[in-house]
Amino acid sequence: MADLSFKTKSEFIQAAFDQVAKIISDHAQPCFEALTPAISTEKCLSHLSTVAQDWSYDASKIEAYYHITKATNSELIEAFGED
Repeated sequence: MADLSFKTKSEFIQAAFDQVAKIISDHAQPCFEALTPAISTEKCLSHLSTVAQDWSYDASKIEAYYHITKATNSELIEAFGED
């Protein structure tokens, strides 16, 4: 197993935010494969982005996952309805 090390606590927290965003985003994939919107994932990523920004961390990766999720949700809702 690779040894992970970070120079600062801030680097660790930034990496944690980015990894959590990926995990949340990956969790939506089965919904999308079933042609079902993942609204809770969109909301969770939005909130995670807000927290990261409030703590002065870079939320760009979180925002990227959020925008992809939001766009996919919108397409699915437009095509198949919300429920």
